[in-house]
Amino acid sequence: MTNPEARPDLLRGLLQSCYVIEHAREGVQRRWGGGFDRDAERTAVRASRLGRLLDDKGFRRPDEVIAAHTDWFESLCGSEPAEVPLGAAVLHNFGKWSDVFCEPYLDDITEFIELATEHTRVETEYKTMSEKEAFLPSADLPSGRRFVILTDVHIGSRGREHLARRAVSEINEIGPEFVVMPGDFTEDGEPEQFALAREIFDGLTCPYYAVLGNHDAVQRSTRAAIGEKLYAETFGLESQDFVLECGDLQVALVDSTDPTASPFPDWDVSRGSVGGESAGVDSGALRPGQATELAERIDKTRPVLVVQHHELHPFPGFPPVKFALREEDAAAELDALRDHNLVGLVAGHTHRSAVLQVGDGSVTQLEIPALKDWPHAYSVVGVSDDGVQVVVRQVSDRDIVWRFSREIPPLMRRFALGPWANLSYNFSS
Repeated sequence: MTNPEARPDLLRGLLQSCYVIEHAREGVQRRWGGGFDRDAERTAVRASRLGRLLDDKGFRRPDEVIAAHTDWFESLCGSEPAEVPLGAAVLHNFGKWSDVFCEPYLDDITEFIELATEHTRVETEYKTMSEKEAFLPSADLPSGRRFVILTDVHIGSRGREHLARRAVSEINEIGPEFVVMPGDFTEDGEPEQFALAREIFDGLTCPYYAVLGNHDAVQRSTRAAIGEKLYAETFGLESQDFVLECGDLQVALVDSTDPTASPFPDWDVSRGSVGGESAGVDSGALRPGQATELAERIDKTRPVLVVQHHELHPFPGFPPVKFALREEDAAAELDALRDHNLVGLVAGHTHRSAVLQVGDGSVTQLEIPALKDWPHAYSVVGVSDDGVQVVVRQVSDRDIVWRFSREIPPLMRRFALGPWANLSYNFSS
C-alpha cells in the first residue's frame, strides 16, 4: 500500500486502532496460554513498536480501550483456542489489519510482519450456522408509545431489497408513531440506490426520518462526496438533524457522518485482508457548531434519547477507535448535552448488539443490529412511565434469514451479538 494522503485525525484513528488490536491479540494469547505464550511475546513486540509509532507521530496511546477490546476478542474467538471453530485462525488474521495499514508508516515493516508468521493454529473443521443458531427467540413488543429504529439497510447489496420490503411491512403492522433511520440505507451511495430506498420507505404508513451513513455519503463508483446532494434530490429536504417527540421523550436523530472519501483501502472482515477500494471513511464527524445547535433545540427539562450512525469515542469493538465519532466531536457532543436529561445514546454502524458506558461512564450507549446482516433485524422502542425499552426484532421471513445465515460460520453470530446479547434493553427513566 502506498503512503496515502490522510487528514491527521483519520491517520490518528487508524494507527490507534492498530495499536489497540495488537495489544488485545496479545492479551487473548496470554489468556489461552500453552503454545500461545510464545505468540504473545512476539505480538507484544509488535504492539510496542506501534506504541513508538504513535509517539513519533505525536498521537496519544489509547490504553483505556485495550482491556475492553481484549474482552471483545475473547467473546468472538473463545476463552480457549479450541472453543470456537476458526477462532484461533481469526485471531491470527486480525493481525493482518496492522500489517496492511501500518506498512506505509513503518521502515521495519518486513520484520514487523515476520513477527506474526509463526503463530500457533488450532485446526478445526469449517462449519456453517445451523437453523437453531440462525433464528432469534420471538420478542414481545415493548409497552407504551412506540417508534422504530431501522438501521444499516444497505439497499443495493444482494437480497437486501427483499429484507427492506419485509421490514417495512412488519413495521406497518406494529403501527409505530414514526421510524428513524440512522444511516447506511444504501450500499454504495449510488443514485439508483437512493431512489429505490425512497420507493421502499414510502411504503411506510407512518412518518420516517433518515440521516446519512458512511455508505451513503460518498458514492463508491466515483468516490465523490455527493450524498448530501442525492439526499436532497431524493427526499426533498436538506440533510439535517431531527428532534422528534414520542410522548414526553425527545428523540434526537443526529447526522454524524463525515462526507470524506477514505484514503485507505477497504477491509474484508471475513477474509482478514484488503478487499478493494473503500468509499466514505468509517469514522464519524460533526460539523463545527453542530453539537451546540442540537443542544439548543432540545428541552432540558424533558428526557432525550440520541440516535445516530456512529458510536462515541473511544470505541472498543472492531475496528477499535477508528469506527467511532472522532474524539473531539464525541467530547463536544457530550459536553453540549451535559446539562440535559440524556437518557442514553443508540447507534448503528457496527452491525452488532452491545452496551457500553461512555464519556465519564455516566452515559449508556446501545449498539443495535443491522437489517443487512445477521440477525437481520430492526428495533422497536417503547416509551412508558417505566423508561425507554429497546427490543430487537428479527424479520419474520425465515426463508430469507436462513438463506443468508446458512452461508456464514457460527463465529459471525458471536460477532453480531458482541460481548453482551442485549436484545431487549431498558434505559431507566
